[in-house]
Amino acid sequence: MVVPMRQFPPFFLHRHIPRTLPRLLTALTAGLILALALAPGAWAGKKGPARQPESAKQAAGPSPEACPPAGTPGASGQPPQKVLIVGDSFAVGLGLTMEQSLRTAGPVVLASRGKTSTGLESPHFYDWEKALADFLIAEKPDILLVMLGGNDAKNGRGTPQWSHDFEAKAHRFLEIAGRHKVRVYWVGLPPMREKSFSQRAWTANEAMRAACATATSCRFIDSWDLFADKSGNFCAKKTLAGKAVALRGKDGVHFTAAGCKLLTDHIATGMTTAR
Repeated sequence: MVVPMRQFPPFFLHRHIPRTLPRLLTALTAGLILALALAPGAWAGKKGPARQPESAKQAAGPSPEACPPAGTPGASGQPPQKVLIVGDSFAVGLGLTMEQSLRTAGPVVLASRGKTSTGLESPHFYDWEKALADFLIAEKPDILLVMLGGNDAKNGRGTPQWSHDFEAKAHRFLEIAGRHKVRVYWVGLPPMREKSFSQRAWTANEAMRAACATATSCRFIDSWDLFADKSGNFCAKKTLAGKAVALRGKDGVHFTAAGCKLLTDHIATGMTTAR
């Protein structure tokens, strides 16, 4: 700390300074420099890391070598698996956190091709059957991850006939994947805040589940209970690790970032156990 001159003791400004004082100050200065030179990590330019507190060492994350980046072979030397994500705005959200969730399952390469405001019932706006065929040819994935049906349930009638027709559309969609010999994981819809919408989402889930059950190499991953209360209804927040966490957005449909991560971790577990 620099001390203003006026704060020094009066004797220090006296004209008659004892002759021994300069020699004493010189010795003290030399001793201080020597002590600093010998102290570990005393100089910013000194080579080698400064000593960390134990708490800092424990909080430090794993080294980069512990988790190979996506797209590189793992310790076993196996090539990374390519995962193609398709679907509506829910699938767009999956693409944001899926790679992180899948790291524990091994090296992966993600191709996210979700498109908002789309569904199987609106080919005039976006033809998912044609788009899927093109994506499978271009990307050549090992795994196809699907989350569709939100817009179909939102705008659909939810009647038994509608359910039957929607199942047929989902089946045709899966037949395209089957021709390309790709493993499919179809993620079901969560409950919605609007009750009638939520009921149609449940109906859409049953149709998609049935289509997946009859398709080649397809597994349906249910997400309903993950985002429902004890009665099976819409739940905006849940207690995770002792804290209340918002999982759904203000629209009562889409997920928050925490909700997306919860879902992709759930999907990754389902994909791993299915192998």
